[in-house]
Amino acid sequence: MSDYLMRDDAPLTEAQWKAVDGMVATVVTKNLVGRKLLEVVGPLGWGVERVPVNSFAKDDDGAFVAATEATYIELVTKSIPFKLHMKDLVKAEQTPFSLDLGAVASAATELAGKEDKFVLGTLIENAANGEMGDWSQVNGPFTAIAKAQADLRAQGFDGPYALVVNFGTYARLASLMMHGQRELKLVESLVEAGIFRSPAVDEGKALLVDPASWNADLVVGQDIATAFLGNEGLDLSFQILETIALRIKRAGCAVLLK
Repeated sequence: MSDYLMRDDAPLTEAQWKAVDGMVATVVTKNLVGRKLLEVVGPLGWGVERVPVNSFAKDDDGAFVAATEATYIELVTKSIPFKLHMKDLVKAEQTPFSLDLGAVASAATELAGKEDKFVLGTLIENAANGEMGDWSQVNGPFTAIAKAQADLRAQGFDGPYALVVNFGTYARLASLMMHGQRELKLVESLVEAGIFRSPAVDEGKALLVDPASWNADLVVGQDIATAFLGNEGLDLSFQILETIALRIKRAGCAVLLK
């Protein structure tokens, strides 16, 4: 790991660093939705601060072409701190009890939530509006999503599509059934890129996306990593951090049902 994260200054053994990194990787892999939804570009490195975004349109001859000049957007930094007690490190070395990584897991969970709130929130901010309809009634979700899908297709976004909903909204969808046919199965037939659950989408709303890489992607500069910040008495301060940017190349690639 590069020294700019000051990891060599931390009084952690190689095995303890491996445990910390393993916990972070396990938690973020489990919780992140945006990275499952969109193509990831990178990691490009912490030194990358800006990335180009090309837009596409028709020229005078009717041919699709990229804009002559790209626009540039800044990568943003997301970070969450956590602390470990020096006494716990010593205990892990001198007793059969391994180092308790609950603080690491909690920080990693919060960072994953921050990333998804940024990624999905940006998609939501740039999404077209759609009608949610009544998801307490059979065929309500299917009808609403089919209509939103038709609107996307009419704008040239031909899928496959992905759906992102809150956990509560998903539970409502999963509970609907008529004549042995689950509403969830009907919806799954529409969204071949998958159904994802995230608290970044408000309860009672649904985000339908055409996640093709030519529509949007996620650029990673510094990938998720743990840095050592220093000592605070007999506590050790750390930070899990990353730098990211969401590039929306074709506006209108998402519809927010509400």
